[in-house]
Amino acid sequence: MKYRLPRSPAVFAVLSTVLALAVFGGPASARVAAKAATDSAKVAPDVRNSPGYVPLHDPDSLDEALGRRANAPLVEMEFHAGARSLRELGAEVCHALHTGVPNAMLDLCVKSDEFRVILWPEFPQSRPATGLRWDDAWMILYGRLNGGSVSAVRDYEDHRWKFLRIKYLKVVSYRNFKLYNNIVITAKSDAGKLEQFTFIRSVAERAGRFQIYSMRD
Repeated sequence: MKYRLPRSPAVFAVLSTVLALAVFGGPASARVAAKAATDSAKVAPDVRNSPGYVPLHDPDSLDEALGRRANAPLVEMEFHAGARSLRELGAEVCHALHTGVPNAMLDLCVKSDEFRVILWPEFPQSRPATGLRWDDAWMILYGRLNGGSVSAVRDYEDHRWKFLRIKYLKVVSYRNFKLYNNIVITAKSDAGKLEQFTFIRSVAERAGRFQIYSMRD
């Protein structure tokens, strides 16, 4: 599929908050979004200051403060793959590291159609008044998943890792899935060194299946 570039620096800044909203949720996400909007104003004029500007009608504006779409529909799609528990996902991440192949890590991540059908409709940015498209957001998300997979394998591929435990800071519940945020995986190398992996920002769970949703790139 061919992905289109976001249409302006301001749109790019708004799309960049999709991950932050998912990771932090609720009021914290609003603060992140406000900072992104302020930063974007430094590089692009604010159309709201233009003569004759009329604000768009946004009946779903409260979704922004809520941190999710209140009227998001139930969906039937399941994750195509994924671990059956957080512990199993942690073990698969450790295995993917010592394969030396970034695609082994990328295979553990959410796919484009899962993002489009299951995840995107629940994020506040998907409401019609924003004019944003799921594929604009996916372009940014996929770039981070791909970059994070490459970086993680490059940094840790020289050892075989034994999974020990996985922890998360916060879990946010949506109608069709959950996000486990700020993931820390503890593992031991074949040289006996303990390491804490923090390159996974969040993990999505859908019907008992767990996949990586966001990574540090």
